[in-house]
Amino acid sequence: MSECSWPATSTSTSTSEGTPQLRLEVRPRSRVVVSDAFELLATLPDDSVDLVVTDPPYESLQLHRSRGTTTRLTTNWFTTVPNARLPELFTSVYRVLRRDRHFYLFCDEVTADVIKQQQGIGSERLPNGARRCESGFVYWKEILWAKTTLDGGRIRGGTGYHYRAASERILFFEKGKRPLADLGIPDVLLAARSTVPGPAVKPNAVVRTLLLQSSADGDLVVDPFCGTGVVGVEARAHGRRFLLGDIDLAYLDPSLADVAPAGAVRAALADVEPVPPPDLDELASAADEVREAAEAAGWLRDDAPTPELLELLSIRPREREAAVRRSLRAPVQPDDPPLLRAWRAWALSGRRMP
Repeated sequence: MSECSWPATSTSTSTSEGTPQLRLEVRPRSRVVVSDAFELLATLPDDSVDLVVTDPPYESLQLHRSRGTTTRLTTNWFTTVPNARLPELFTSVYRVLRRDRHFYLFCDEVTADVIKQQQGIGSERLPNGARRCESGFVYWKEILWAKTTLDGGRIRGGTGYHYRAASERILFFEKGKRPLADLGIPDVLLAARSTVPGPAVKPNAVVRTLLLQSSADGDLVVDPFCGTGVVGVEARAHGRRFLLGDIDLAYLDPSLADVAPAGAVRAALADVEPVPPPDLDELASAADEVREAAEAAGWLRDDAPTPELLELLSIRPREREAAVRRSLRAPVQPDDPPLLRAWRAWALSGRRMP
């Protein structure tokens, strides 16, 4: 059985003559896989998914990095998806969704504009107010996640220079026709930023609203760019099945460890106290415990720097911390020294290097 294979269950039906027949129905169990998003979607059968909620690492994040208007400039958590591949994403999602289902995509203003242009979303509207997309979806509108302070008392300022971005877009698409569960929910959802460590984590409350609006008990929810797995956390809490995928499961919520590959970093290090690694220039002359951890991390071999360590040392100090974190986000191994486990825990925390 492959990483993304689909176990089948059997049900009985009868012919017009009353003869019992066995019919196979695909009922995938909830799981998390290490996979490229496009490859994961390609493994799914047509019309097999009930809801897609996802937050792809869109290309415009590079704009914020280059201008220094986001913390991702220095943390550099992930590789972005080029705009040119977004139509492929829409085609894939449309194929796997069942009829009369919804698709939600988190993005910023820049990427929202790109998607609307790529999908040919213009001013012409259907009688119900929606607009057709090149991929086959109809586009309803932008939902806004307005980012509040932790106490929810006010809107919090965000990134950028001209009227700082205190919200994110959630583009709402439909295949066929499906009523929302609650027509009284507004198109501005108030929620504080998540305090969970990880790349661009979306608040549970926002994801929960989308999930409950557009799916039913037992439905299959897919997020091919799952990050910390908040979609899976909320799906499980509300009786939905889920399939999550990402090329990096380091930040996966520990509650999903039972359906994830062994060694997902955050799950494996939930009880480890974070310790930052020492100055990389001093590893070869450090104490035995430090050298042992550095060798297990792939930074030293016979007390000499490895190519990976030399590459880290070649990075400007201002940007090196992000690269060190990425290097330490490898899956946890059973024989990892305790100090290396502490370094890996630090790599997932918000603590700075000394």
